[in-house]
Amino acid sequence: MAEIVLHKGQSDIIKYLFAEPNTVKYATVMASRGFGKSYLAASAAALAVGELMQMPANMPNKNVSLICPTYQQACDIYFPLLAYEMGLDYYASKHSLASGTFWFPNNVKLKLWSYEASERMRGSGQYFVVCDEVEDWVGKPGLKESWESIIQPTMTTRWPGNHKALIIGTPKGFTYFYDLTNLNTVDERWKHFHYTYKDSPYLSDEEIERVKRTIDPLKFKREYEANPEESGARVFYTFNRKSHIDPSLPYFSRDDSSRRYEDVHIAIDFNIGIMAAVVFAVRAGQVHILEDIQNVLDTESLARKIKERYLDKGHKVYAYPDPAGRARKTSAVAGTTDFSILESYGIRTIARSAAPPIIDSVNAVNRKFLNAAGDIDMLVHPNAAATIKSLERTVWMENNINTAQISKAEGVEHWTDALRYAIEYLFPVRASTKATSSGFMF
Repeated sequence: MAEIVLHKGQSDIIKYLFAEPNTVKYATVMASRGFGKSYLAASAAALAVGELMQMPANMPNKNVSLICPTYQQACDIYFPLLAYEMGLDYYASKHSLASGTFWFPNNVKLKLWSYEASERMRGSGQYFVVCDEVEDWVGKPGLKESWESIIQPTMTTRWPGNHKALIIGTPKGFTYFYDLTNLNTVDERWKHFHYTYKDSPYLSDEEIERVKRTIDPLKFKREYEANPEESGARVFYTFNRKSHIDPSLPYFSRDDSSRRYEDVHIAIDFNIGIMAAVVFAVRAGQVHILEDIQNVLDTESLARKIKERYLDKGHKVYAYPDPAGRARKTSAVAGTTDFSILESYGIRTIARSAAPPIIDSVNAVNRKFLNAAGDIDMLVHPNAAATIKSLERTVWMENNINTAQISKAEGVEHWTDALRYAIEYLFPVRASTKATSSGFMF
């Protein structure tokens, strides 16, 4: 095999994947253009082949796969890089450009795949998989379905405890790839690597300055700083994990001796099959989002869960639902509404007489996360996972904030819809908006 020469960033990733002990390792790499992602991917695949060739010939499932967005990319980029630049054609028993496959002694195989053909990997056993430029895996089944239902099972079922994967991409917002890059915070088998143009020895200062003059700032941040946060379409652009997620936020206080129980506030968005609720405390003018409620199908089930979790433990509960729920029967029997169901359980429901303009409610949330003076007055506990995802991924329709329409394409907006109703009511941008309460006067 030809000598593989890596720069420091590439070398750090390879060391993580291939240094002993050889237990399960998943590496995610969010890197800028010019980092050398293709060379890194090919090097990792070649090293995995070398590991397998040292194992007994009769060991099954000695497969390495490299998956690209398209088969044309796999053949045009990786076949010559692997075969000729890295010299795998010399070590292979045979190889075929037509099938994108290298066969090696000891029953080892390296295959190039297109994302579109990843369905055909079902049932195979994979020792090592490289997923390249995953943000370009567009169309069905999608990165999430491919990884969870196809790719990862090919490793876990045939190489349990001894497989590994390299997942590479340049970010395009808060997508499923972004979710994968955060798994290192909850699973020690995962490690995330992030590199900007400054980490690449292949890009000169002169070239970077030329690029800065030819593309817009948002695109530069995504492509050359590998920054997933920079998206002009994001609705809640003032929210970010570093500033607003706080695992030390205390839960709702309760003192049984004095019968003092902290009030619970719940923002609610009514949907058929998806009842989204954001649960928070109001403390000295700050909003502390402590958890959210998911996987509830109807208003009755939501009200029952709220009663069991908070009311039965002595807390007063104030709910801020979608004002349309005053008349709408999302999942109720004749003669009842979403509001009346909540009220029947002792939940104090509060809402505007009509929904405020979207821009006003969005501005209220953004201002609470960060105002012009630099004040942060809303924090989120990691337990509110659905809310965090919604804050990061909710975008404007058609990438144009002037439409003032929130995209429903990904189905993540329900929790931020709920939050908008509550925050706009409690901390309105426009003080003149008429407010009403329902069920209780207080």
